Amino acid sequence: MPVITRIEYKRDRDKHWIYVDGEYCCSIRGRTFSAMDLEVGQERSCTEIQDMEQYFWKRSYGESSWQAEKVRSDRIIELIEDSDRRLEVVVTGFGADTNEFIAEHPSEAGAPDLQVRARGEDRVLALVEVTGTTRFRGGNPPTYWVRPDKLEYARNHPDSDVWIVLHYAEPSEQIVAIRPDNTRAYDVSEVPIRGATEHFVIFSSDEPECVNFDALLDHLRSKL
Repeated sequence: MPVITRIEYKRDRDKHWIYVDGEYCCSIRGRTFSAMDLEVGQERSCTEIQDMEQYFWKRSYGESSWQAEKVRSDRIIELIEDSDRRLEVVVTGFGADTNEFIAEHPSEAGAPDLQVRARGEDRVLALVEVTGTTRFRGGNPPTYWVRPDKLEYARNHPDSDVWIVLHYAEPSEQIVAIRPDNTRAYDVSEVPIRGATEHFVIFSSDEPECVNFDALLDHLRSKL
């Protein structure tokens, strides 16, 4: 069985270089290494270690999280289409229509889950990325956490009307829509989650990008 023979920390890159049976295998991000429990002398193949790194966050959040994401997505589709029968929502996001683990990554990080179209037409009115958590823990005043890659996608596609919708089911349903400001340089915060470090942009409820869900629905209807 292959064995980890050396782990070397590269401080300037915040990465750990892993050697298996004396040969370089791969590098592990500092923010995920602490949660992987890798150590010298441990029996691990290079392929197994590479897989652990590549799909760390997918496996960390687990099946229950993927199921909750699909519930959120289905709920937003329902609300958009029920608001005006001229609106049609098409699922385009990577894995957004399944709760099965997919051992791949989307072709572009942060790509939205949903296309909102004029029903019966190819015309895309907006792209909607759905995220959130089952229980809202936003504090007082409320804050909303968004992964930086979702904002970066909007910045990289300035001709698209990109929205991020956060859905919380408990203690009562709450939906917040965020329209990224592509001219703004957002500060990124490091948040410890499941023994690793995740990156988020934290919005407060009084920021101009944050609106209630009805405002997004009005915006979509105005484009018909």
